[in-house]
Amino acid sequence: MLTHEDAAFITTSVEGLAAPLYAGLDQGYNNAHGHYDDHGMTGTGYTKGRTDLTRDHARRHLEQQRHLGGWELANSLSGRILLRNEMLTLRVLHATPFDLVPAPGRNRARISYYANPATDLFGVQASNLLAVWLSPPEPGGEISVRIVRPISEWKLGRTPKFDLDFELPRETETFEGWEFFPDDRGIALPFDFDEEQREEGEGSGA
Repeated sequence: MLTHEDAAFITTSVEGLAAPLYAGLDQGYNNAHGHYDDHGMTGTGYTKGRTDLTRDHARRHLEQQRHLGGWELANSLSGRILLRNEMLTLRVLHATPFDLVPAPGRNRARISYYANPATDLFGVQASNLLAVWLSPPEPGGEISVRIVRPISEWKLGRTPKFDLDFELPRETETFEGWEFFPDDRGIALPFDFDEEQREEGEGSGA
């Protein structure tokens, strides 16, 4: 089970990344959707393309920033966004249509990533984190990002397995005064979270 100190370590570690990550995703989303709309490429057949282009613009924005709150982009041949902060790693993925947090699928590297080591073995400092971004729920709305610490793999459509999940605040001031209440299942939540929440979007994490 994560302790209060473990949860505080993770939230403190991602605090400085919040502003540049949100700025990159906002810019990327506007650029991607503007491009597709301007060219009349609408409908569900273009959803994945919009997501991929959003990610690419967001990655380019992060590449151009001098300060990422202690994080740095890792090399990725696939163009995916992977960041490192000492022993911490963080993958930026898009929410799936029905499960919010993407399942690892059959990819062995992703399955291994989701299987975080027990905190009593290596400490929470070596965590593999997910930053799952959700498209705006309505026109004119804002992108939101959830930080998740997976602890095992799960099948598509099944309940995600994690021991920490919180919405990444856009403003640094929001990080102040948070309280975490670990339960006997090891899930520490700084707010109420509806596990039945669903996100409409493309089918694969980006």
